[in-house]
Amino acid sequence: MLRFVTMWIVFVILIFIGVLGLELVEGMKIGASEYYGLRNVREVYFLIIFTEYCFPYSLIYLFIVSPLSIILRKNTSVMLAIRITVFTILGAIGGKLFFPSYFLEHIIEWFDLNELTAIVSFGACGLAYSLIDTYFIKKTVWAGRFNSTCSGKSKSL
Repeated sequence: MLRFVTMWIVFVILIFIGVLGLELVEGMKIGASEYYGLRNVREVYFLIIFTEYCFPYSLIYLFIVSPLSIILRKNTSVMLAIRITVFTILGAIGGKLFFPSYFLEHIIEWFDLNELTAIVSFGACGLAYSLIDTYFIKKTVWAGRFNSTCSGKSKSL
């Protein structure tokens, strides 16, 4: 249970990093006063990211990502490759879906914003999520083996 709460926090932080990365690369191109990005509202922008994007989108973790984490939690090299591929692709798809909801259509056209930035940014966040999740899975397996060895019950590796 603690692992999933920790991974939810990691997920929220990665959404924040993905949105901030998208803003730093694409949002800084925008000079229109109708767009409220980091350039216009400065520090308040971080609060906007958390309230409008991070916490609402964290429901995706509850209904999609955590069940997938449970299904793909086996600690083998094949499952590692599958877990990395699945979460990276899900992140990239999330970036593709997020981009048009983050920037208005006419702003995308006027300032020639690139959707690929969102795909790469959120794909990298998906990759980071899968690697952090793998770290916690391996840590749990290692701790279980260590505890069973210390208690005198040895498990075959």
